[in-house]
Amino acid sequence: MTMTSSNESFDASQYKVLCVDDEPNILSALRRMLSLEGFEVFTAESGAQALELLAKEPVNVIISDMQMPGMNGTELLEKVRQQWPHTMRLMLTGASDVSGAIEAINQGAIYRYTAKPWNDEELLGTIKSAIAFGTLANEHDRLEALTIAQKESLNEMVDTLESRVQERTKDLRAAYVASIKAFSNILELRRPDLLPHSRRVATLSMKMAKLAGLSDDECQSVYIAGLLHDIGKIGLSDRVLNTKFIELPLADAKVYRTHCAMGETTLNSLDDMKGVAAIIRSHHEYFNGTGFPDGLTGQNIPIGARIVAIVEAYEELQSGDYAKSESSPADAVRVILSNKGTLFCPEMTDVFVKALRA
Repeated sequence: MTMTSSNESFDASQYKVLCVDDEPNILSALRRMLSLEGFEVFTAESGAQALELLAKEPVNVIISDMQMPGMNGTELLEKVRQQWPHTMRLMLTGASDVSGAIEAINQGAIYRYTAKPWNDEELLGTIKSAIAFGTLANEHDRLEALTIAQKESLNEMVDTLESRVQERTKDLRAAYVASIKAFSNILELRRPDLLPHSRRVATLSMKMAKLAGLSDDECQSVYIAGLLHDIGKIGLSDRVLNTKFIELPLADAKVYRTHCAMGETTLNSLDDMKGVAAIIRSHHEYFNGTGFPDGLTGQNIPIGARIVAIVEAYEELQSGDYAKSESSPADAVRVILSNKGTLFCPEMTDVFVKALRA
């Protein structure tokens, strides 16, 4: 079973490209090439006209000639960088303009330059590469900002929780666990089915932890980690969050794999949550080292993470996230057993079977 496959298709129709050149025949050639590929194409014959268009219609990529009357390509792309920093910037240059293009790259104004006359296949590859790079960079910036906001929100919740706990004198541990369950409700704000999924993972993981002979504190950490194992998904875009993992394009799959570390970062600042955070970080690690984010192997994977990994896979096989179709519970168990000792810890796989029968 391959648990990390993805769809690397590229849909050009989702992206807008602006071509800027003072030569109409160059613009015509670029428009024809890009339109045939499926891009939405805009053209401008000067830097000033390009800026006017961008003010009305932001684009994903701008391709500009180096030498143009009035405002040259370097000046135009620098203005674009300042006003529309998320727009990827490419430059077309003649043989005599290469030094200027290199200077523009060094100044951070452009992603890459292409010499005239260009090769269509190479230029299209550069455009797609620029889009992929820009998508990852923009997603990173968005997730980083969202993570900060999440931590502030969770810290406020923790402050409120601590204040309430201090006012009460009975059953402090139960109040703490109940509040942790409340944190899991945050998942429902992003995708309603994540909450019941997390509860099922927590319940079965807790049963496995007890059968494995873990201490009460360890069992509680496993339960909380099961509830919050997907907390990092709150920062994913709607597109990534609502697409099956097996159907994600390569760039989105890379973003998806950040949710484990994002979850750990979110919880690390909370008191008594270091063990839980470690389980959440490693719950997609595989016994043979092919998992993520750290490629841990065998006993180097926290035992709680080895437990949650099995239950998570069991649940997601039934929901169809890791396959083209949903599996029955019996088929999901057979897949888990077929990966005993490779993807999943042998001892915990045996405990998993016992937990299902208990």
